[in-house]
Amino acid sequence: MAKPLIALTLSLLLLHLTLAHGEDVTSTKIRRAVESGLRIVQKGAQNYPRNRDCFSCHHQTLPMLAMREARGAGISIDEALLKEQGQFIRNVFEDRLDSVSKGKSLGGRSLTAAYLLWSLELGGMAKDDFSDAFVSYILHQQKEDGHWVVQTNRPPSEESIIHTTYLATYYAEYFARGKELEQQVKAACEKARSWLFASKAHSQEDFNGKFKALLSLGGSPQQISAARQALLMRQREDGGWSQLPGMASDAYATGQTLHALVAGSPAYEQDVKLLPAINRARSYLLRTQKKDGSWFVKSRSKPIQKFFDNGDPHGKDQFISMAATSWATAALAKAGLTQAPATQD
Repeated sequence: MAKPLIALTLSLLLLHLTLAHGEDVTSTKIRRAVESGLRIVQKGAQNYPRNRDCFSCHHQTLPMLAMREARGAGISIDEALLKEQGQFIRNVFEDRLDSVSKGKSLGGRSLTAAYLLWSLELGGMAKDDFSDAFVSYILHQQKEDGHWVVQTNRPPSEESIIHTTYLATYYAEYFARGKELEQQVKAACEKARSWLFASKAHSQEDFNGKFKALLSLGGSPQQISAARQALLMRQREDGGWSQLPGMASDAYATGQTLHALVAGSPAYEQDVKLLPAINRARSYLLRTQKKDGSWFVKSRSKPIQKFFDNGDPHGKDQFISMAATSWATAALAKAGLTQAPATQD
């Protein structure tokens, strides 16, 4: 009987010390998960310009999002790298701004323009002639009924017209400057608003985009509540979300959805309906993270370019896994650690 009593005594002592010092075991796990994921995405973002001279959402925008959310949670990031990403983007497009501003010369079209502007926002860059060119590009590309299309079907990030339209409206409005451009963007957003509010979501990217669009474009409280409920209803028993109804949960869909829910619900910790879903999603991400800090997601996109190895985990699935790792890292930082003090390990 002595050994069980000793073990019980030690457990109670540990619990007492934990409570006395205010240490949250779950927060500690989340912090370590974020720090591990951050190492992966920062390394991937740093390596990418050495291998390719083109802009990408999976190695610029989404790693930058993870970095910003980690910094907001009190975790140190590579600040120089964040600035370097912005400069890399400028270097890629600086010599074709005139053509871009006329709605030309941009692979990936509106989605690329929106992700690029998002990257500029994440890097804290000011509105200038560079951002003006991409806002103008977005305006040129809008369809008559108000939406924007994707150029190629490369799921999950390049398949949702709803998410593309949300990103185009949000970042065109964010970066619009000058009376003329602001008026043009306002008119474009009004057309997009009608289209977005009437759109029917299918993929998780669709549902997340519509929820964020309702928040940014002035949806009614009833519409926003219904969109949030639609996200919650799609959560799986394992705590995750899937890209499509017939697929299993994965870190890309789960990270993106968790980030959307927390970013769109500032008081989520007081929401008795929302908090359990967030806790289950956090548990899912903690449980599925690999030992190296990454999350694995298998690609379902047909390659349109010759594969190259950026040195990231998971071989030919490394680009979608990099995006997934970025979303998961950003979501955990946003959902579990925002404004938390740094700890000493």
